[in-house]
Amino acid sequence: MRILMLGSKEYPFGSSKGHDPKAGGGIEVHVEKLSRHLAERGHEIFIITREFPGQKKEEHHGRIHVYRTGFLSNAYLRTLTFNLSSYLLGIRLVKEKKIDLIHCHGVLAGFFGSKLSILTGVPMVFTPHGTLVEWGSPIRQTLKLFRRMPLRFAKKTLFISPMERFAMKPRNNGVLLTNGVDFGDYKKTKKTWKGVRFLFLGRLEEFKGIKLILEAFKRISDSFPESELYIAGEGGMRSEVISFIERNDLRNAKFLGWTGSKEILPKTDVFLLPSTERGQPIALLEAMATGKIVITSLNYVEDGKTGIKVKNNADDLYDKMLLVCKNPKKFEKLGEAARKSIQNLDWSNVVKQFEKEYKTLVK
Repeated sequence: MRILMLGSKEYPFGSSKGHDPKAGGGIEVHVEKLSRHLAERGHEIFIITREFPGQKKEEHHGRIHVYRTGFLSNAYLRTLTFNLSSYLLGIRLVKEKKIDLIHCHGVLAGFFGSKLSILTGVPMVFTPHGTLVEWGSPIRQTLKLFRRMPLRFAKKTLFISPMERFAMKPRNNGVLLTNGVDFGDYKKTKKTWKGVRFLFLGRLEEFKGIKLILEAFKRISDSFPESELYIAGEGGMRSEVISFIERNDLRNAKFLGWTGSKEILPKTDVFLLPSTERGQPIALLEAMATGKIVITSLNYVEDGKTGIKVKNNADDLYDKMLLVCKNPKKFEKLGEAARKSIQNLDWSNVVKQFEKEYKTLVK
């Protein structure tokens, strides 16, 4: 199959670093991994993404073909103009490359991808990547209007989170799949327990629970000065995170900026994600694949068996972090169980699910 991927704001993941304050996130990782595994199975993948300084307009890596397009570097227009530009480029690529299927990632990509599908007659599938709960009311309501079109015109809506499917209640074309993780990249790491090393890894946005983590760790560091907090990521709260660390003289809290999961996960013990989002964060799967103790508000761990569930407030997060600090070895088994619980989510298995759904639409 010849598949066009729309909606990924950068390729490869991390290439927007230093050029855009809104870093790439789960969509970009998902598209990159999915594309690579599809290409390994013999499919031709065409990715339209944003162009940043020093990048080529067009690149070809085996069966993966990358096309970069312009956008307005404006906080409110960057995503809209990128997806509009992708639509215009997509018109040419669909015809020239004889595209069999369009896969849209995210609401605005789904909106413009619907128009592209209607114009060209090429079937389109849509993955929402979230339920929009993280956005403020005016933006959320606007995005809901944009979302109506892909939910109506997509041949299939491929959800990667049960909460997405529940929230959107699509027509009979909704299919629940999952995110994946490359288990070969994430090995179990030995813990020293000289001090508990906490980690947040992801986009620095308020809905991820960054403020809660900082407030809880400030109290933890008073009682356990040997504990450490690593914050790895970029996003809208960058300056606020740095300011909090400096203002409270948290010498054992380190802001790392954008850092790859394979680099930072082996150096930490506990993964923190007290988030209000409803998607399936790839960083969470990566932490589980590495056998980390996971403290999260999301329903992807079973409390007391594969992780520790936490409420969305700093007090409860502090209490759960404190439990681990007092007796970390007691919770090691949670990380081991978490790793076992998601072994079926290796990308070598997950990609077959997407491939199966694609094939029902391509003659």
